[in-house]
Order: sequence, then C-alpha cells, then structure tokens
Amino acid sequence: MWRAIFGPKALALSLVAILAIVLCLDLGKWQWSRKESRDRLNRVLATNLKAAPIPLNAVMSSEVGPKRSDRWRRIEVSGTYEPGTYYVRGRSYQGKYGYAVLSILRNGGDGQLLWVDRGWIAAPGSAAEAPSASAPPGGTVQLLGRVRGLDSLDNPGPGGALFGLPFKQAQTVAAFILKEPVHGPTVKGYIELVSSIPSGQNQPIPLDIPEITPGPHLAYAVQWYLFALLFLVGRILIGRDQYRSARDMKTLAHRSAN
Repeated sequence: MWRAIFGPKALALSLVAILAIVLCLDLGKWQWSRKESRDRLNRVLATNLKAAPIPLNAVMSSEVGPKRSDRWRRIEVSGTYEPGTYYVRGRSYQGKYGYAVLSILRNGGDGQLLWVDRGWIAAPGSAAEAPSASAPPGGTVQLLGRVRGLDSLDNPGPGGALFGLPFKQAQTVAAFILKEPVHGPTVKGYIELVSSIPSGQNQPIPLDIPEITPGPHLAYAVQWYLFALLFLVGRILIGRDQYRSARDMKTLAHRSAN
C-alpha cells in the first residue's frame, strides 16, 4: 500500500511537482521584483516630470552617468549637431512600426558629445528600403530633453509576455548607443528630445511622456504563486487517491482470500 506513495512512479511524480513548484516560485519572485522596480520608477517619474529643467552638466557628463533618481528629469543644453543620423529599429508609435532617430549634439559649453533621441519615424513601405529622416536643424540649437541612462534601468533584460514569461525584447536605444563607436568625450547617457529652438522642418515625432501605471507584474506574481499552490495541492490529492486506491485493493484482496 505504501508503494502508492513511495514507489518509483510516485516519487517521479513528486519530483516533477517539486520542480514545477520551484519554477513557479522563481517566476513569481521575478515578477514581484519587477513590480517593486516599477513602483520605484513610478515615484521617480511622478517627481521628475514636474520638476523645473536644470543644466545638463548638473545630471551627467562624460565622467558620470545619471543617477536613477534623475531619470526623466528635464534638462537644458545648447550646441550644434554633428553630421550623421542613426536609426534604431523596433520603435512603435500609436500602433505603427518604425524607427527611433538618433543624432549627436556637441555641447556648446564643454564640447562633450551627447546622444539625442530625436523621436520616431514610420518604417519605409518596403523592407529593402532604408529609413530616412530629415536632418536636424543647423547652427546652434537650444534643446529641452528628458534624461535617460545606459544601465539596466534604461537597457533592461527580458520582458514579460504571456503569463509574464521572459522573452527577448527589441534593441533599446541604450543598447544601440553602447555598441556604436563615437570619437571624442561622450556623455554617459542620452536625452529624449522634448523641444528644440529652432525646431526645424519635418522632424521626427517626439516621444510621449512615460505613462505612470503599476503594470501587470503584481497580477503575474500572484498568478505564478497560485500555480505553485495548485501543483502542491494537486500532488497531495493525487497521492491521497493513489493511497486510497491501493488500500481498497488490499482490502478487497484480503476479503477474497478469506
């Protein structure tokens, strides 16, 4: 009778259940950590999006990147754009696929180079056609932008899709910048362009203000913890039924023998 609980098949089933429980607990813990990160980010967003603009060098430079508490803080900087435009695929806007448009600004104050995410353009009609955006304004420009960094906060790892399972995300602007060689002292971060004086003609669409939402992470975490509980309860119920079945068979065999 005890073979129903401690036999090879029962032990194998218990091992599978244990592995499933551990996996669900790990995924729940991962989603909970993402929820806590999102909560911290929301507090930073709520504070910094309302704060008055400050100079660029008060937040980041070629020596120091922006603190997490400075993300999305509005900064002011003036300078001239360097030649060249760069594109990062995988950017969507109002449900349309397109590209992020990047340029490099030479700071008029200290000569340091600053990456500027100028906004979004739609993808060309043909996959073989290269994206093309209007050049940034010439001469000296005065920019207002939001601070972004190059660490894991702005260059995250896997995201969560169905059931919050990890999946590889599209390349981020931060990941592109880290791989793109630049000659000269470069600020350890970048900005999302809010406005420019002069503004230029037919420029990319500026990015929207980040939405402050709790996200799905709490629901995903609870979901995975419930899955772990279901595996545990399911294994107990199956074990109980196996034990009862073995007990009944033993009783029936004993009666038949008598």
